[in-house]
Amino acid sequence: MSRLNFETHGDAQQPAVLLLHGFMSCNGQWLANLEALSEHLFLITVELWGHGDSPMPSDAGQFSLPSYYEQFEQIRAELGVTTWAVIGQSYGAGIVLNYARAFPEVCTAAVATNSRSAFGTMLEERERSGEANAAPPEDLRKLPFHPIHARRFPPAIKDVLVAKADDMLPEAVRLSGRLGRDLNCRDKLADLPVPLLITNGKYEKSFQRDLQTLREAIPELNVVDLEGGHSVNIEAAEGFNETVLRFLR
Repeated sequence: MSRLNFETHGDAQQPAVLLLHGFMSCNGQWLANLEALSEHLFLITVELWGHGDSPMPSDAGQFSLPSYYEQFEQIRAELGVTTWAVIGQSYGAGIVLNYARAFPEVCTAAVATNSRSAFGTMLEERERSGEANAAPPEDLRKLPFHPIHARRFPPAIKDVLVAKADDMLPEAVRLSGRLGRDLNCRDKLADLPVPLLITNGKYEKSFQRDLQTLREAIPELNVVDLEGGHSVNIEAAEGFNETVLRFLR
């Protein structure tokens, strides 16, 4: 059976945290955060199917929320972790928030970065335009999600992310995109069974519209605005690290 690739950082005696990157990213997404966070937390970074060093499963049905839940639970059991907090970046936020809803007994808290797939209307817009059903191009760098288009990443981190994205198979992109239809949880946040923090990279204008709608619907929503864009954990790493540690304490 295929298994998701995961890595651990820090002392296993510290509180555990699952970190899940976004679409067309990899565990390199967290390079700007590992040193600061692992001083106080036991970090488990996991890679999506067909991303980074995770395999491309032979069964397309693995690209599903239940499959990810099963993988997370296997990793948690393998590491002897009783409970953990979850952090999701972009697309990964939609997966871990749905996981926290399905497994509240093992999730202590949740952190999400800018995520139009989890909180916004991006997927509905892509469905209406027909873009959601379009086959990905052979040259994946033509996709707007490819990290080659990032403008505020440190060069060393960008190089890692670009190399891993270039190695992806178009089928992994297509199947991950199809799962994106199941990730939105904007109408489920009011009864999310764990504390939630949204770290908002306020430079991403499209996400600000979605976030404003959320704030109007849930006035008590816990949001911290940071000086970054979509990948706020990289672009405002120091502020992100401090905010996460303060929240999880």
